[in-house]
Amino acid sequence: MRHRLPNLNAVRAFDAAARHQSFSRAAAELGVTHASVSRYIKNLEAELGMPLFERRHRQVALTPGGARYAEIVADALMLISLDTGTRATRNAKGRVVLESDSDLAALWLMPLLTDAVLEDLGIELELRSYPEPPRTIAPDTDLALTWGRLDVPGFTREPFLDFTIFPVCAPERAEHVRTHGLIANKLIYDRGVNTWDELLRRQGTNLSAASGHLIFHRTQLCLEAAARGLGVALGDDVTAAAMLRDGRLVRPCGPSVAGRNSYYLSSVSRGPVSPSAVAMRAWLLEKAAEHVRWAEETGYALPKEG
Repeated sequence: MRHRLPNLNAVRAFDAAARHQSFSRAAAELGVTHASVSRYIKNLEAELGMPLFERRHRQVALTPGGARYAEIVADALMLISLDTGTRATRNAKGRVVLESDSDLAALWLMPLLTDAVLEDLGIELELRSYPEPPRTIAPDTDLALTWGRLDVPGFTREPFLDFTIFPVCAPERAEHVRTHGLIANKLIYDRGVNTWDELLRRQGTNLSAASGHLIFHRTQLCLEAAARGLGVALGDDVTAAAMLRDGRLVRPCGPSVAGRNSYYLSSVSRGPVSPSAVAMRAWLLEKAAEHVRWAEETGYALPKEG
């Protein structure tokens, strides 16, 4: 479908004149003559069938219709400018913008990122992390790792990682947990209160029977508190992976439950996709596959049904 568009030079002249409230200053900004700006705007008024400016002695002022049209033109030019800048930035050599859930970024992704990895991929990474699930993805983003599904026009979503939740604690506390049970310890949680309830009900008890509670509003803080011996936290095979591998955390006992949500990877699908973004996506999927194998081999992941 073809859209009827005015002369774009006339639109630019009108935008500049509307911002400056002056044909002369608009001409100076655009590098053209005063007469050219005046002619462009006169032709635009004829095409629109309405006056855009009131001409006064040595000054001009927008008419009510001109003011409304100026807002529309300014918004349209801003969108064009932003998208042009986004595409130019995205095509810059080696640059990749990755958005991520903050806990996944800090606890799973960062332990895997090394200077050698970035050199091998040939990328310059900009990592943006968010503590709460985002409602959208920024237009200049190449890839996004989200907790939960996020459907955004211009991006293709695919499953990334599932996770299994279970109690974790410092190694020196593990024997006490095994001997006296979970509720004989301070329980650490953030958004996992419902999961603690589910785990404890399986053992015939509940949260109120625990010897104490510590509440943090970030998974990263909960795991760090558990590693420091402050109590027993709910960990999972994804965000607790690095601490489980290096021995700062252990899984003292069962049971375990499947996470109620999953992590997803969204990749930009509109416009040109840079080779660097393609390489970063492939690396992320490779590391996710390696993680799944590790979690299954160590028994941290629940057995797959069927």
